[in-house]
Amino acid sequence: MAEPISPVFQFSTLPAQASGQSMPAPSTPPQIPSTPGLLQQSAGTVFGTPPTAPNSSFTLSPSASFVDGAAGVAGPPKALAVVPDPTYPPCAANASVTMCPEDRKIYIFGGFDFTMSTDELFNSVMLIDTNTYKATSIKEPSGTIPSGRHGHTATYWKDGKLIIFGGENERGVFLNDLYVFDLRTLTWSSPSTYGRKPVGRSRHAACLSECGKRLYFCGGFRQHTVMSDIFCLDLETMTWSDSRQFVARYDHVATVHNEKVWIFGGLTQDMGRPSEVIWFDLRTSAVASLRFDEGINEGDDEDVLRIGNGRSRRGTPNPDKRAGTHFYAFCGSTVIDFMTHGPAIHNTETSITSFDLTELRWRTLADSTCDIFSGNAWAYVALSGTTAFLLGSALYPESQYGIEHEVICRILPIDLKYYGAAPKQSLQPPTVPKPESLNADISTLFDDRETSDFVITAIPDDHDGPGSTSAAGPDSAGDPTQPIPVSDPIYVHALILQTRWPHFKRLTNSRMREYHRKRMHIPEKCSTVRALLYYLYSDTIASTVSVVTVAKLLVLSNMYALPRLRDLCISRIQDGFDVANAPTIWECAKIAQEDVLRTSAARFCLRHWGRVVRSKAFRGLSKVAMLEICEEVDLEGQVVMGWDSHDHRHGDRSSAGATEGDTSGAMLDDATSEADMAMVEDVDSDGEAEFDGDSAT
Repeated sequence: MAEPISPVFQFSTLPAQASGQSMPAPSTPPQIPSTPGLLQQSAGTVFGTPPTAPNSSFTLSPSASFVDGAAGVAGPPKALAVVPDPTYPPCAANASVTMCPEDRKIYIFGGFDFTMSTDELFNSVMLIDTNTYKATSIKEPSGTIPSGRHGHTATYWKDGKLIIFGGENERGVFLNDLYVFDLRTLTWSSPSTYGRKPVGRSRHAACLSECGKRLYFCGGFRQHTVMSDIFCLDLETMTWSDSRQFVARYDHVATVHNEKVWIFGGLTQDMGRPSEVIWFDLRTSAVASLRFDEGINEGDDEDVLRIGNGRSRRGTPNPDKRAGTHFYAFCGSTVIDFMTHGPAIHNTETSITSFDLTELRWRTLADSTCDIFSGNAWAYVALSGTTAFLLGSALYPESQYGIEHEVICRILPIDLKYYGAAPKQSLQPPTVPKPESLNADISTLFDDRETSDFVITAIPDDHDGPGSTSAAGPDSAGDPTQPIPVSDPIYVHALILQTRWPHFKRLTNSRMREYHRKRMHIPEKCSTVRALLYYLYSDTIASTVSVVTVAKLLVLSNMYALPRLRDLCISRIQDGFDVANAPTIWECAKIAQEDVLRTSAARFCLRHWGRVVRSKAFRGLSKVAMLEICEEVDLEGQVVMGWDSHDHRHGDRSSAGATEGDTSGAMLDDATSEADMAMVEDVDSDGEAEFDGDSAT
């Protein structure tokens, strides 16, 4: 398959940034390639989408309501259809797309005519209001309007300012001019700058400093040369700095975190698609990289993180940069990677993954079993808070390249909280309240008998009878003829619970029996209830709380409509799967209607089936739940026993090496990948230590 040569568009936002990719665009007016394979996209490169013509607009169908009212969390994302406008212009590829965080509007500028009906490069601006899903071209902006271009960068600054730099014009000239577009007055300006300007370029990356006072540019493409420098524009004095040596890369994306410029994706001089993460230290000018090598040793179930030539910690698998189309969005210390189907190869795997710049760890938020990208060719991404918006077009087999490339006909809003992204700058949730904060002060009152005016009891943790989290309801007392075991009292404060807990506020306002008695019993295990109450005081989940308890806490967050608690639970659970807790996580996710987490837990159980079925958690499931977890495998599933799991991976169905009573079998289905089989082999080599005393003899 032919390798693509694709220019990039970048966009940055403050405080959140995002970047997407665009389709090929040579220095001369572009031509559609005759080889469909050329439409395969590299990391950091995708198709562009058009701005509207003057006076044109379109409206999305009003079917964007998919919020779960019980917990206030959006459900699975759904692509929304565009109502087309007959005056819609040709598609503008390689435009810039920038989210304005103040009004949640997306601004699209520039790009070239993908349909080849003209040789035009655009210099118009279109905005999409993500609150109303309506897009409109900006009519006759005033000031010094820039020339048409593609491959430029557009960065949101402050006070509604959009900074445009570089790109390539219709004559193939690589530009180094700077323009500012005021989104409030719709006025263009070309400010005077000082110092030595960098050479013109396109397909570079731009990112704003954490303080918002400096704008960094790195890499890019100029004629037949890949640039390897990094330079800075001081936005207060409009002075250019001297360039420093970084890394040769184009069609990449960049962000600033902890005084380092980080870059992801892109292409090298020889069209390679590197998977390493590279950063430039702004304090020392040092350059370093992290390389994720897949399959270092047979049986490794995770990518190995290497710094230089030394092995470091592991993370969940790094997204394969050789497949599909990657879109990157930056939110604080976290990078979100949306891997969608390529426009010409629609059977590639898809995923949503995150990379924590503090922990240097990849984490899978959603895999191919939760594919939300099919049926469309996505071109741009913009991020507002924890909501990402993918823009693109529908796939039509009868069209020339399988896509409708004359209009934007799809937008996909993705609530990252649905996939476990906590509403924090980092996806890693806090486990203790910040010192000297209101939450820290209030948390000291938790279970304080002297100041308490209300008591809550629960079921003792050592009680083996009924009392586990169930769908019957949070305050159901069960069989009234049976004595209910009661834990030691937990001392709380009615005012705090009324403020933080809607259920308790309703109970108080209705003057129910618990209100008059100043006592309430919750038929859940005491550890789960304590974790719930501590969250209400501290807005955190304590680090000492086990993953099993957090899973049960997830059910309570659904019952009591506590979306913030739900976000923290999902984020905490996703990194905590093991043989001992996966069945419980699956059951709790099923009760809480968390389909993404339920699917992940089910796949973990099926991969490690031999050990899971011997665990205490699995044997504690009801017979109905046992049958339901078995039905998570598809109709073509099979059980691979013992060493057959190795033979299955290598295509040898012989049973050599299998032994009676082997507990390393796995249940496989059509979705099981090579990585899944590697995980099974890794389990085979771990020995009996992981059973934690739960395996059967």
